[in-house]
Amino acid sequence: MRNLFQKLADRLQTLRDGLSVRTQITAAVAAMVIALVGALATGAAFVSYRNTAELVNTALASVASTTAERLDRYMALRQQEVHLFSKLEPMRPLWQGDRASLRKALEQLQSSFSDFAWIGFAKPDGTVVASTGGLLEGASVAQRPWFKTGLHDPIVGDVHEAALLSSLLAKRADGEPHRFIDIALPVRDHDGNLLGVLGAHLDWQWARNLIASAEANDGDTDTTLTVLSRTGTVLVGPGMTTTKYAGDRLDDILRTRTGAFTEKPADKILLTAYYVSRGHRDYEGLNWVVTASQPSDVALAAAVHSAKTILIIGAIAGLVGVIMAFFIARQISRPIRAITLEADRIGRASGPTMLPRQNGSLEVVQLTRALRSLLRRIGFAEERTKEAELRATENAMQFKDDLTKLRRLAETDYLTDLMNRRAFLAAADDAMEFAHRYKRSIATLMIDIDHFKKINDNHGHHIGDIAIKRIAGVISGNIKSTDRAARFGGEEFVVLLREADELTAQMLANRIRNAIELAIIGEGDIRISATVSIGIALIADSDRDVQDMIERADQGLYVAKNTGRNRCFFMPASEDRSIRVA
Repeated sequence: MRNLFQKLADRLQTLRDGLSVRTQITAAVAAMVIALVGALATGAAFVSYRNTAELVNTALASVASTTAERLDRYMALRQQEVHLFSKLEPMRPLWQGDRASLRKALEQLQSSFSDFAWIGFAKPDGTVVASTGGLLEGASVAQRPWFKTGLHDPIVGDVHEAALLSSLLAKRADGEPHRFIDIALPVRDHDGNLLGVLGAHLDWQWARNLIASAEANDGDTDTTLTVLSRTGTVLVGPGMTTTKYAGDRLDDILRTRTGAFTEKPADKILLTAYYVSRGHRDYEGLNWVVTASQPSDVALAAAVHSAKTILIIGAIAGLVGVIMAFFIARQISRPIRAITLEADRIGRASGPTMLPRQNGSLEVVQLTRALRSLLRRIGFAEERTKEAELRATENAMQFKDDLTKLRRLAETDYLTDLMNRRAFLAAADDAMEFAHRYKRSIATLMIDIDHFKKINDNHGHHIGDIAIKRIAGVISGNIKSTDRAARFGGEEFVVLLREADELTAQMLANRIRNAIELAIIGEGDIRISATVSIGIALIADSDRDVQDMIERADQGLYVAKNTGRNRCFFMPASEDRSIRVA
């Protein structure tokens, strides 16, 4: 201890003999403040600019991907509508029946989905038998690409103009030509014999409306959305029908499928994010490219302003730091002599080694107290180390317990205590892998409360929550311990049944449906009943993952809803499309 204070005294004496302590402290602190504040200000400005650019690109990419997914979902629905219409049992006698009746059925479909500009049925030789509005009836479409492909396989064509059909339709208000997307598929009888081709022309105006809606909902009037074909031709947006991207740029977009880049058209710089459509469900997609662009001077204006402001504040802070360093050095230099003498005395004298209390400036008092405290704390170092180790062990145990509770909260639906979507999908993926590997059968039930909105509207959301919990309890009480049930959202539930064939799944689904129908739901004087619709699906060899089976069960739920509710519907795999209503 004496050697330490002796060295301190000698060092302070050397400093006093050279430059003054105040000068050295002022110079050192000033240099440190300038360097630190300058580095922080420059770094903060750079980070602010970079992060803002990344946030803008992320926001643009989100707008582009959301728009592309909306385009794909819309096309998937239109393709599914035409496919389901061709499979309707009431339509089978009409394909070779009276032309007027067939035309009426096609026009009813068009009235339900007004985006279809034309729907027609042509015989295998290409002659149009019947169509909406009687357009092209008797004409031959044998050379049309959609008809040639539609004789064998379903087809969704890319955007094009149809001069003959456009001449028969009313002219557009904006004077632009009609543009269509072709949807076609073969129509066969029960024996698989080809009866003809059902074709539909989807008016491209819906896509322009969708893009306009997306730009309006984005909230940023400077964002421009563009839809391009896989060849780089603009389908919707500025420069329509022109080629916007080609060569390496287009190849890179189609290869990476999503990303962002900076482009310089004309005299401005644009931040552009892109997303290549990936299709939806049975709709494989046409590789449309959706881009979202924003001028860089607008997008990064806030970042540039922030960077300038940070640099100005940094310069002011540096100047203030230099001034403060001068005054701090002057205050420190006054008591330094007294500290030097006292340190020399302790280092040379024999006897007590405790530093006496010093009066004077706050710095001197604090330093004296710190040194005295240091001497006292040395004796307690080992004891405090042990206490710290004990506290660390207790904290680790508490952390482990909290982590277990958080994991349960993360995997459980707060209202029903059923599994949530994330936990269910993880368990279902494991069950799916096991079933495929060992050739075991599993089934999925999609359960949805009928007219749930009326329950909320008529009795309030509290009764709606009670209904959800009651129905969740009925579902849990009717399945095995090895089965899994989850709340997928709102009033929709999903159940995974292990070792269940079609008959077992339908029996369990009806048992759940009947139990819910008989259950009394309510609180106080309010007593209500509820029903559910259930879609059923079994695992199939063609299922890529559990999502395929869930989507099939969801389609069955859709059919159960549309055919009267309070019923179960089994949706077979694509290789077995026979209808089973339970």
